[in-house]
Amino acid sequence: MIKSKTNKVLFFLIGVGVLLFLISQATHTGDFRIFIEASNFLKNGESPYNKWIFISKDHYYLYFYSPFWALILVPFTFLPSFFTNLIWLLLNVLFLVRLKNILVQYIELSSMSIYQLKWVLFLTALMSIRFILYNFQMVQMTIFLLWGALESIRLIKKGENVWGGMLMAFIINIKILPIVLLPYLFYRGYFKGTASTILFSALFILLPSLYLGWSENLALLTDWWSVINPMNTEHLFESELGPHSLTALIPSLLIEGPGSLDYKRNILSIGFENAAIVLNVVRLSLVLSVLYFLKWPPFTKARSIKHELWEISYILLLIPLIFPHQQKYAFAFAIPACFYMSHFVVRFFKQGVPGCSKSKFITIAFMLGASIILATVSTDGIIGRELNNISQHYKTITWGMILLLITLYAVSPETSDA
Repeated sequence: MIKSKTNKVLFFLIGVGVLLFLISQATHTGDFRIFIEASNFLKNGESPYNKWIFISKDHYYLYFYSPFWALILVPFTFLPSFFTNLIWLLLNVLFLVRLKNILVQYIELSSMSIYQLKWVLFLTALMSIRFILYNFQMVQMTIFLLWGALESIRLIKKGENVWGGMLMAFIINIKILPIVLLPYLFYRGYFKGTASTILFSALFILLPSLYLGWSENLALLTDWWSVINPMNTEHLFESELGPHSLTALIPSLLIEGPGSLDYKRNILSIGFENAAIVLNVVRLSLVLSVLYFLKWPPFTKARSIKHELWEISYILLLIPLIFPHQQKYAFAFAIPACFYMSHFVVRFFKQGVPGCSKSKFITIAFMLGASIILATVSTDGIIGRELNNISQHYKTITWGMILLLITLYAVSPETSDA
């Protein structure tokens, strides 16, 4: 009885603390302001694309999302920004809770104690906390997109292809990044789910025509493509501190060019065109490497539920690496990979893993530790603003995620369960 009352008090205090945190973040000017301002443009009969949107002093941003998303948010343009921010942040808490519940379904709970599961969740949070908090700080979308990706896959696996395809199409329409899951669904033989996603994607593209008219919607779609086209020059070399991806990393190593800080980054100087070729070859290689995770033959379901988590984690982790114009918040897509590796670490300490020697585990643990240091510990809240700027200049987040990618490759379900 005493323990039950203590738990209730603890949960209440945590809830109050979370609410106060959300209120404090909602008072700031986050990226949700960009979406609302884009909706204002649309409401006033203007295109929201290729326009610099004022967020705060010295901070202007472009709108990169779909016309449909801007149209959906039109009703929220009549609310004060504090309330729209708070509503979205509260929803993000629910998305995080649901994400945890979905991820837990991918592991065999009967072989783990509650104590060990808590360690898995703690390590997952430790590895991804920087990107989770940054999503709240910036009032961003990645947590929602990640939840939508995993929830839609769950629905399609259950045979609920209409709802699953609708949700998948919705998140793809909002921000094109989850489109990488469409060929995955097809390869895994979820043909009805794939078809449903394609049909709803077409529907969401056309729906704004009912309000805007056919020609106006077509013009907006053209404008949208003009800013998200991955072959745009600005998407092939990103030299500023903010972007973190292969687009920000590889050219900086191959081009002697300007950066935000006066520290040399390039190890070669092969020119912009050659650097762009190297970048695209690396991107393509990583995309093709997915086949190693999916295994052969195609059009069959994953070998096990753990194998499914492994392959989905890899695909989701690729998103912020291969797509251009990715900020720190995009690496919340790494949460499933962090969960998978955390489960491996806890399982090894619990009973050992027959397919993993002690020396191999030490190597993997070292890479995971380096990944955490490069990607998470390098935040300004720990190392200070100046060192954080240097870490962003050298793209340590991207290096950390590449290490996480390598550990995923090294810890296949077959290896860890052998």
